[in-house]
Amino acid sequence: MFKKILLAATPQIDSQTAPRAAFDLARSRNAEVILFHSLPLERDAWCSFDDPEDRDRMIASAEAKIEDFYRDDLKDIPHSIRVATGSAHEQMLKIIHAEGVDLIVMGHHTQPPHRADRMWGVVDTTIRKVCANVFCPVMVVTNTVPAGAEIKRIVMATDFSTPSDSALCYAVQMAATFGAHLDVFHVLDVGQASPNPAYYMQSMQIFIDKAIGRMQSRYARALDGISHEFHCWEGVPYVEILKQARWQEADLVIMAQYSSSEDHAKPSVGSTTIQVALSPGCPAVLVNYRARTCI
Repeated sequence: MFKKILLAATPQIDSQTAPRAAFDLARSRNAEVILFHSLPLERDAWCSFDDPEDRDRMIASAEAKIEDFYRDDLKDIPHSIRVATGSAHEQMLKIIHAEGVDLIVMGHHTQPPHRADRMWGVVDTTIRKVCANVFCPVMVVTNTVPAGAEIKRIVMATDFSTPSDSALCYAVQMAATFGAHLDVFHVLDVGQASPNPAYYMQSMQIFIDKAIGRMQSRYARALDGISHEFHCWEGVPYVEILKQARWQEADLVIMAQYSSSEDHAKPSVGSTTIQVALSPGCPAVLVNYRARTCI
């Protein structure tokens, strides 16, 4: 399923989180790993780093340091190292499209960036920018991954939108590839700041049964031959998804990058996918929409 994995390598990320997940996945699938790093070189009216000799020297130095740092981890994995200058997500996207990358693995910084005007995990994060511009899935790893961990249980969160249907097809493919159990989960969004009055007009169990019935009829064909269960209850979506993953001891959470409630042109600070991905828990795979026929 994975032939080429891009790892966003930075010294600000714990080597036991995203890198370990990428390396273990590459070994299990006999895949190639591309280690990518962007040097944060700024320019203004008085200076620039356009001198080819200076830029080439800094890139070569960074590549050597990355190779040395991950030497033991990479000794049995086909790999290459790419260092670029400029905007991280723009340079990464060039490599992703040129190389035909199947999966991007990223981790959040071990500490927030030192910017007083920004909160950790806001819309201009590199993760969000990359997710918004690629077709291949993005795996975000926040917690330490046990060495050699296998994917045995997957939680797939759906809101019944077209992007969610596409993500479910991808989750089914993942479950079939790894022989994993798939928990399909829907949250009845009761609202956080503005409660949804519809859910207080009659018993919540009526809405739960209706949602589970909808999942059964909508996804039955796609899930044929896959070990699975359907789950639904009410709450704030990102909180309940994290709780479900924890209770099921999931190895992976899969979500669509965009939900039906989001304006694609205006990425939301409160995006469910970003909140889940950047919260402590098992790795989260964000799947951008691509036409997939499995339903």
